[in-house]
Amino acid sequence: MNTNQIKYFLSLVRTKNITQTANQMFVSPSTVSKNIHKLETFLGTKLIKPGRRGIELTTSGEFFYVKAKRIYQDIDDTVTDIKNSNLKALEPITIAFTGSLFEIEFLSQFIQNLDEKLQPRINLEIFDPNDGNGISTALIQGKYDFVLYQKDFFIDKKEIAFKSVFATGLSVITSKKNLLSQKRAISIKDLFKQNVYIWNSVPPLPLINHFKFELSLKYPEFNFKSISDEVVLEILCASNRCVGIIPSILYDKVNENLNFILLDYKLAFENGIAYRKGYEKKAYFKPVFHALKNAELTEKAKWID
Repeated sequence: MNTNQIKYFLSLVRTKNITQTANQMFVSPSTVSKNIHKLETFLGTKLIKPGRRGIELTTSGEFFYVKAKRIYQDIDDTVTDIKNSNLKALEPITIAFTGSLFEIEFLSQFIQNLDEKLQPRINLEIFDPNDGNGISTALIQGKYDFVLYQKDFFIDKKEIAFKSVFATGLSVITSKKNLLSQKRAISIKDLFKQNVYIWNSVPPLPLINHFKFELSLKYPEFNFKSISDEVVLEILCASNRCVGIIPSILYDKVNENLNFILLDYKLAFENGIAYRKGYEKKAYFKPVFHALKNAELTEKAKWID
C-alpha cells in the first residue's frame, strides 16, 4: 500500500467516477483502476462496488475510508512540517518505478543493503508507463532522481542519461488451461490460431512498435491486437480468452492462474536506470546507483530465466 493508492481511493469516494478521479489526478483511468485493485489486493477485501449513481463503498470500504482520511491527513501534515523546516540534510532521494512484482522484490533488498544514513531519505513512487511524457518531464525537472525502466523509452531525451543493467526478451502469457502453457518456449507460428494481444505503453515503446512492424512484414497472416493495460491483459489471459505478449520484465511469478513462457524471437529490451545528466556529481549518486544495480542483478538471477 502507498500514498498514491490512498489518494486515488479518497478521490474516488468523492467523485464516485473513475474517469473524473483520473482527470483530477492527471492520470489515465487505467492508472486509477490499477491502484484501487492493488489496494484491494493488499487489504484482502473489496472496497468499492457499482451503484445506481456511480461507484459505491462496500462495508469494508466505508470502514477503510474513515481510517484512510486520517492516515492521509497525517501524511499531509508531516510533509507540510518538513517543507517548512530547514532539514535540508534529509532531502529525499526519489526513485520512480512501474510497480511490477520484480521491482518490488529487488527494491526491498536495495533498501536493506543501502547505507543506514541514506535509507531514511529513500522515497519510492509508482509511475504509470502510459504517462510517457510526464515521466521524462518529472525526471528532467528533478521530481524524480532515478527512474527504473527501459532504455528505448528515453532514447530521444537529450537531458536524460541511461545505464543498462540487464537485457530481457519477450514472454507469452497463457492461462494454465491453454495447451500452449505446457511449452518451454513459444514461436510466433505457435500463436497463429490464438487470440493474441500485444502489450505496449502509451505513448508506445519504440522497440514494441518495431516488433509489431516486423511481425506484419514477416507474418502477414498473423493477426494480433494491441492493449496498454497490463492488469486487464492478465485478467483476459487468466480467463483463457486470449494470450498476451509482454516484455519478460513484467513476469508475474506468483500468479497461480497464468504461465509466462519465453517467446522464441530475437528482441532485447535493455532494462536499467535513468537519471538527469549532471546528477552523477551528487554525493549520494554512486552509493544509491550501485546499490540499485546490484539488487536488480541479484533478483534477476532468481526471477527471470
